[in-house]
Amino acid sequence: MQAQTTQTPHAYGSNRPMRDLLLQLPLLTARPAEVIQYEEADSFVLAQIAENAETAMNVIHLGLSAVGHILAHAAPEVGSDIGSDTVEALGRLMEELGSFAATAFSLSVACRHYTADFTPPKHRTVASVRP
Repeated sequence: MQAQTTQTPHAYGSNRPMRDLLLQLPLLTARPAEVIQYEEADSFVLAQIAENAETAMNVIHLGLSAVGHILAHAAPEVGSDIGSDTVEALGRLMEELGSFAATAFSLSVACRHYTADFTPPKHRTVASVRP
């Protein structure tokens, strides 16, 4: 039996939004101790980065909610024997993912600001850099 994948609808994003977001960030210009130079970037690149950042943020929020739900049912009071080291590792992961989601939101807002009047002529994708 073949596994089914869930497709997330989005205009410019991809099916791997976090991975693609990380690989598209080098396409933006930044100087040490300064902000990203959004005005120098291609509008389509900014639109795709914004879409991937928003999709990644939504995936993280849904995933953190699901993990929180599982952890609530894994408490020792309900008979779970999950170790404290596992709970600590999940807590650190949740902290990092929450921080990533907040940064993705800030990045998305900035990209959307610089592409407020941008309308792409047709569907196009931006190739990511290679890791």
